[in-house]
Amino acid sequence: MRTNVGGLTTYAWLPARPRIVLVARTPYGAAGHAPEGAAWAAHGVGLVVQDVRGRHESPGTFHPYTEDHHEDGPALLAWVRSRWDAPVVLLGTSYGAHAALATAAVDEPDGVVAMVPALGLGETARTRGGVLQLASRLGWWLAHAVTTPWHDVVTAQRRDAERAAAVGTLSCPLLAIGGTADHFAHDTVDLWAAWGGPSWLVMGPWDHALRGSRRARRVLDWLDAVLAGSPPNGVETVDQCGNSSDRPPAHAVVHVDAAPTTQWCASLTAGGREVAHGAARGSVVTLGPVLTTTCRSSALDLRLGAEDFPRYARSPHPHTPVPRHHLELIA
Repeated sequence: MRTNVGGLTTYAWLPARPRIVLVARTPYGAAGHAPEGAAWAAHGVGLVVQDVRGRHESPGTFHPYTEDHHEDGPALLAWVRSRWDAPVVLLGTSYGAHAALATAAVDEPDGVVAMVPALGLGETARTRGGVLQLASRLGWWLAHAVTTPWHDVVTAQRRDAERAAAVGTLSCPLLAIGGTADHFAHDTVDLWAAWGGPSWLVMGPWDHALRGSRRARRVLDWLDAVLAGSPPNGVETVDQCGNSSDRPPAHAVVHVDAAPTTQWCASLTAGGREVAHGAARGSVVTLGPVLTTTCRSSALDLRLGAEDFPRYARSPHPHTPVPRHHLELIA
């Protein structure tokens, strides 16, 4: 079904009597979710997807990470609730996770599913250490013809503490799925840790596309638990061999004997494969999260340098000698 909600194009795929309804708002094209919608309907789950303002079939101008979601999202929730007598769960991947959380902050749903969440302008633009994530941000801005000036991106600040305080007030259950090879792995873990209600974290060696994560099956299992009144609370980590455990990801930190303004980029590898990376200015570089495993016995190798272009913006002092440093893993 294609319809109009609040002036925005909305698609819905629902069984006759949905036992639960997933609601998503996306800048990536709602119509493309048709195969997914049919699959959910086969499991008794409804799916409603809306093009955010200014994207694909919805009119207006797309202004990423603005207040549009605070009005459009609740309007969509109200429309869904007026038509189907079933629990409503907000669903979002990447930018869609931001849209879901912005809606939940105004009108709390029966649950939230956030996958590889891109949580804010500053959070996606810069690492915790203040270094511009050039490749991921520049590519996204060019690919989606965003009208927001590039100056606004590079000057945006992270709002980690503010976001943690906001999601800490939510009591509905959360499912957070992320990967250690994703740009926003830390944000996935932090969202889970700060959540006020029952929160279930799934992390594995996946990138932003979550290939191999079995995310549809994980979401369906979580929905069944929510409907049964027993949403899970805890963590599942999946190592490179596919083994699952309930051990939370480790926290990796590199301590550098350096000046506060010096930029450092760090990459942690095991058996020649990168398991964590990070960049910061100053004496502390936060990496990770890191999934500990016993399935492959490999020594950790740390590479530290002033440059990691194009992943991060170039250092103004690329030839700075590498100072003394050490790695700390915090379970």
